[in-house]
Amino acid sequence: MIRTLAALLCATGPAAAQDAATWLATETSLEVTVTEAGQWHPVGGQIHATDPLTLFQTGPDVPTLAVPDAPAQVLGLHYEHDFGDDVTERRTAVIVLIWSDAPVACGADLTSVAVDTGLASFLTPAQVEALAQYEDRYGPSYVAAVPGPFEQQIEAQYPGPFLTDLPGDLSFPVTGSGWGDGAYPVVSLHDADGAMVALYAQFITADGEDWLLPPPCPQAAP
Repeated sequence: MIRTLAALLCATGPAAAQDAATWLATETSLEVTVTEAGQWHPVGGQIHATDPLTLFQTGPDVPTLAVPDAPAQVLGLHYEHDFGDDVTERRTAVIVLIWSDAPVACGADLTSVAVDTGLASFLTPAQVEALAQYEDRYGPSYVAAVPGPFEQQIEAQYPGPFLTDLPGDLSFPVTGSGWGDGAYPVVSLHDADGAMVALYAQFITADGEDWLLPPPCPQAAP
């Protein structure tokens, strides 16, 4: 399902309680299109945010992000850039994993995803290992002489987001990272009880805007 949200139309009046997708779309001045990519279950409740073609900042010695061990809806917020002369280009502004439609109350700026090939993804540690084994078989994806299944899916579904369908039932979310390489914030959203309702990475901001960051969650009492 695809729906268009004109963020500026919703920017008046007191802030109402909003689910994660609505919060993201209305906190930016970009006019975005929300695309559903499907469901992904980060089994084990620990994930890495990484460039899937380099797997930078992954491995057993790299801290993971704790998330709900439950299926998440994978959404992309897309921005259509107008170059003039009827030339436009669609890019992913945000990829978000949503576990609950509870209203967003607060959140945390957790880390950054470092992108070197124009792609970003979320993977569990087991999936990182499986993807590394895939590359042992097909060769490093970003220099592969003959495109394997992953490269074919990237070409067919860019900018995404999409869920991979690789040998061994290897399925994880992948997206184009906005306008390309860089370090992009990975942020959690929580409800009033402190439960994580969503996790997102943002790649594009409106001109003059900072990254979207929720109010911080209160510190738990000692």
